[in-house]
Amino acid sequence: MPRHFDDLMLGTLELFCCAAELKSFTGAAKAMNISPAAVSKTILRLEQKLGSTLFLRSTRHIRLTEAGEQYLGYCKTALQAMYTAEETLLDMRTIPAGKIRVSLPNDYAYRKVFPLMPKFRHRYPQIEVDFHLRFRILSQETTECDVVVTSWIDRLPDWIATKIDYARFWILASPDYLKHAPPLNTPDDLVHHNCLQMHLPEHTRPLPWPLVINDEVVHVETTGDMAFFEDVMAAYYMAVDGNGPAMMHDFIAHKAVESGKLVRVLEDYANVSHIYYLACPADTRHSPRIRAFMDFLAEELKPEGDFPDHWVIAPVR
Repeated sequence: MPRHFDDLMLGTLELFCCAAELKSFTGAAKAMNISPAAVSKTILRLEQKLGSTLFLRSTRHIRLTEAGEQYLGYCKTALQAMYTAEETLLDMRTIPAGKIRVSLPNDYAYRKVFPLMPKFRHRYPQIEVDFHLRFRILSQETTECDVVVTSWIDRLPDWIATKIDYARFWILASPDYLKHAPPLNTPDDLVHHNCLQMHLPEHTRPLPWPLVINDEVVHVETTGDMAFFEDVMAAYYMAVDGNGPAMMHDFIAHKAVESGKLVRVLEDYANVSHIYYLACPADTRHSPRIRAFMDFLAEELKPEGDFPDHWVIAPVR
């Protein structure tokens, strides 16, 4: 079979797929760490080589042509086959090595997983980790990661999942805010407060706060003049700065509570927990590098004692 690929073709195909997925030459440039002009020139050379227009361009947007859509399918299949072949050879080594793509919520990454990485890197120096930080974990049909940390395991029904950790929801506010705010002793008092809101882009209402009332989990709606999309840590910093009470996981705020920057409120009601799972596709569980990473996290994150009685699977992870 004649060979039509030049030496740069593989990188060109990866760049084309990246631009198609992001629907942006600028986004692809940032993702691939090159200039937007280099992206445009590379795609143009590819179109000239193929004799087909792959993207329809406007001043603000790009979108695939019919030929581009068809070519994207072939490219993704070819690239995935090459990645799989490379990973298979890497997995034949006795020492775990190669790249792992890990998807996890940003707050859990910052506070729980990233502090463990020096120890992991020392133990497994030949494993590379790509972290994909997301407020929500994608569905099984769309995720392209090898390992996922999530509290919404229903999105990955065919993956192998292990329960590894839990986090309690706390309601917190700064001392300065509480000094000038109305009393906050029961859930009914929340209506008088500027509660910091978390939103999902597709929802018109903010996420309710799960509280334990009369030994049952009740989702309480709150109101406030500030909302945050896709970043739990934003609510934390705004609460520290005195903008109102916020609900967040205990692992985000425990140091701020210890230092007095934040104060827990409604403690008798904020007893609900998130359960975290570590999951991977069934056909990759025996890969040495994936098994090494998952076993390491499961051991390091294992909580003391039993998992809590009150917990929710909130549709935000």
